[in-house]
Amino acid sequence: MLLLLALLLAPVFRVDVPSPTADKPQSKIWFAQGVWWAWLPVQGGSSIWRRGDDGVWIRQTMLDEALRGTPGRADVWAEERRVCAVLVDERRLAFACLEWRGGGYSLARRPVEILIEGRLETATLARDGRGEWWIAYGLGRQMWVRTSRDGWRRAVQVSATAATEDDICAVVAVGGGVGVIWSDQAADTVWFRWRRDGAPQWGPIEAIDQGGKTADDHIRASVSADGRLLVAMKNSVDRVGVPQLVLRERSPAGKWSSRPYAPRTSDGEPTRPAVLLGGVPERTFLLHSRYTKTGSELVRWEEGREVVLLPVRGLNDITGPKARLPAGHPWIVLASDRDGNLYEALLR
Repeated sequence: MLLLLALLLAPVFRVDVPSPTADKPQSKIWFAQGVWWAWLPVQGGSSIWRRGDDGVWIRQTMLDEALRGTPGRADVWAEERRVCAVLVDERRLAFACLEWRGGGYSLARRPVEILIEGRLETATLARDGRGEWWIAYGLGRQMWVRTSRDGWRRAVQVSATAATEDDICAVVAVGGGVGVIWSDQAADTVWFRWRRDGAPQWGPIEAIDQGGKTADDHIRASVSADGRLLVAMKNSVDRVGVPQLVLRERSPAGKWSSRPYAPRTSDGEPTRPAVLLGGVPERTFLLHSRYTKTGSELVRWEEGREVVLLPVRGLNDITGPKARLPAGHPWIVLASDRDGNLYEALLR
């Protein structure tokens, strides 16, 4: 029994950089061609991994040369025969796409590099209903977007006031347009701004929630089959007995609601939440890390309590797919540790 438990808790593979799933708002895995894939940082670039039917992850080394020298941290947007990613390091962005040809992925074209004047924490990617790509990121305490129409355009500021250097944003395709959600710890507010596909300008900035230390720089979004936008976030309350996480929901009509969950305890701090959707009827999966006195572990919030998915000390940074979980196939997420080990959890 102990040997079986050790095997179940063993890492499924390893890369040569620490915490490879680290970016809070990013999605680094996807499902296509009947299997799971991952786009992860390695020394000197990024790498593509394929999960076989036997559960073994294999690095797609034929893509190593094409991705050498690119920023490593990826946010992935995947379709059945094409996958694109915004790749991030502290001073650069790059946009890269793979296409499915002859039974495998190959680079669609040379990655486009975007130089940034300042220090980046992260960036996210979305594609709108007209096929245009959008990248969003925080820089200089403001939130910015770029679009690919006629080539990558100059950055446009979507925020109106300066947040803190710690704050981030995420872009998501929702409701016939794209939206940007961001934290603003300076104003103690969570903001959202939406732009309809093809519209000449962005709509007004919406305050989703204000006051009570509601803002923190943890954001992970998913869109339901009926058009609801779900965003798992952390607040900055940081008090024992008080919920540490918040599930924010935007209805198809554009109305927001917020539901706090996962109280902090004397021996556990919920953090880095994620929300995933899948199944028919559709189910909502709320996942997060729990920091403890001896490390951290991966848990699921279910029926008002934390259920441990991976009791491996040192695990953090859950990553799942941007799209809804596939029907008729295993549902998985990955998490990693500071030694570059990646662990897999099955969702049921």
